[in-house]
Amino acid sequence: MEMSLLLIAALLYIGFALGLILLVDNIVGVFFRDPRKPIQLRSFALSRAFITSQKLDEE
Repeated sequence: MEMSLLLIAALLYIGFALGLILLVDNIVGVFFRDPRKPIQLRSFALSRAFITSQKLDEE
């Protein structure tokens, strides 16, 4: 029982840490970006790629 709780706690901690790293990376990317490039958030790019892949599957 103790081992499973420890494993769950470790997985939650790793997930939280990765989420925090990605959040900080996105915030830093917005402030310290090349001013000549338009702003494009990664989540938007990922969703656009997913939609495109879905359209290709339909054809």
